[in-house]
Amino acid sequence: MNKEHLAKVQALLTEWNPLGERSSQISDLNNYEIEATDILWHVKKTNTVDQINKMTNTVLSPAFGIHVDQLNVKLLPKRYIQF
Repeated sequence: MNKEHLAKVQALLTEWNPLGERSSQISDLNNYEIEATDILWHVKKTNTVDQINKMTNTVLSPAFGIHVDQLNVKLLPKRYIQF
């Protein structure tokens, strides 16, 4: 994992903003830095889109106590793979 990849995943998560309006209530969100780090820690180049989707959901759901929209989660792995 490098800083460039971390910044890209943070940007994707920030753009998607799975917390919606609740994101403004979290003081240490820092553009989803911790969540991006956790996702990148587990993602490998050989993972399928479905595997990355599950990892993303596994990181975000317990981190925020939310159920993330599966359709939106499925769009992210395709963008992760681009870098």
